[in-house]
Amino acid sequence: MSGGEQPLSRLDALRFTRRVVAQQAARQLALIDRWIADEEQRQAAGHRGKERRPEPAQWLIQYGLNRSNVDAVHTGTFHSLRRALSSG
Repeated sequence: MSGGEQPLSRLDALRFTRRVVAQQAARQLALIDRWIADEEQRQAAGHRGKERRPEPAQWLIQYGLNRSNVDAVHTGTFHSLRRALSSG
């Protein structure tokens, strides 16, 4: 201890420690707040993307053995046809 400095008292050390922990906590809270804001932006962008997505087609083209031959055009509800074609 040069220059006549006195050792820190226990109370001074505890106050210093509290300041350090408070600064670290404030930094971590700011980081978490930034993560929350980023996630909110990602979710908002996802919602906007879903809203802008066009509706699914109300028809389905069924091709023959070669893609230049169209066997049928299906309209309306064709969920069972999609399953049959995809399991093909």
